[in-house]
Amino acid sequence: MKKVKAAALEWHLWARARGESVKPPSRVLVVPMEVMHVTYNPVDAGKPEPLFWSETLPVSKGDISKTLRLMEHSRSDLLELCSGLDRKVVRWKPRVEPRTIGNCLRHIAIVEWWYVTRLNIDLPRDFPQDVFRLLQYTRLLAVKRLSKLSKEERTGVFQPTNDPSPISNLWTARKVLRRFVDHERLHTNYIRRLIQLYESSD
Repeated sequence: MKKVKAAALEWHLWARARGESVKPPSRVLVVPMEVMHVTYNPVDAGKPEPLFWSETLPVSKGDISKTLRLMEHSRSDLLELCSGLDRKVVRWKPRVEPRTIGNCLRHIAIVEWWYVTRLNIDLPRDFPQDVFRLLQYTRLLAVKRLSKLSKEERTGVFQPTNDPSPISNLWTARKVLRRFVDHERLHTNYIRRLIQLYESSD
């Protein structure tokens, strides 16, 4: 619960610093609205993520536009952090972390493609090998498709047929939109930590 308070304040500060019309709260009150019991840790990499009731609410075109703006902010942060990195740094892997920076960038790119397919939307798989071109390619695919979600896609609950999971495999447009921004920001922070580890290892 303490982490939720810190994360909520940090998100407001991040969004405001990028020109969004949000006001950081003077204090954050956290009230549990829903509790879900699972037999695994849903925040572990690769584990299915539960669908909360709050994520079953339909999304509006305004919700989509706002998310696309936030995606631009998070991508700018990522590219500002990574664009000038030496190849040696991108390929370096410390013993204490599971991914290299290059692995992480590729993961971010492929997951954006994958999120859209959670709504049972087919997308091409012609992935470029260069990781920065891949980031651009999947982002363009995602933005183009998110911008024209049908009413059914904005309101439905989907059981993905592509890469199905036996548990907690329900998705909605609201869940997809949330994951786009959360996921990239999470991995941008991971990459920032790797860079700091690399610099301190010299």
